[in-house]
Amino acid sequence: MIAPHHLRFMQQLGRSYRALVAGFEVHTGQSMARWRILVLLDKSGPMSQKMLARELGIGPAALTRQLKAMEGDGWVQRSNDPQDARLINVAITATGRATVQATMERRNEYIEWALGGMPAEELDAFSDMLLQLEQRLGTRASTL
Repeated sequence: MIAPHHLRFMQQLGRSYRALVAGFEVHTGQSMARWRILVLLDKSGPMSQKMLARELGIGPAALTRQLKAMEGDGWVQRSNDPQDARLINVAITATGRATVQATMERRNEYIEWALGGMPAEELDAFSDMLLQLEQRLGTRASTL
């Protein structure tokens, strides 16, 4: 039988995450999925779709769907890898970079609004706890 406080925690974590993402998307005008892709490419430079999927922790099919839409918006460019025809490389475009720059201020405003009134010590403790949970869940996933 599941402990009630475990169930309450997991349900609240899910609700809070969904609220965080919805608020982010409304405030910035960007989907969280596409934002994460843009920021990673802006920060790290071009990379293969395979590496991008691994870095983001998402499946290849989901990434491909996002990239096709982003390519249509002119935010990213995909090309075949010249050394390995099995790989597709992804790079952020000037339009994508401009989108990151234009959105970053709204992102920062949202984060400050969402978390600004919370004590740093509590946020640090909660971040540590979430990291422990993530590591524990990652360990379990690798044994299944």
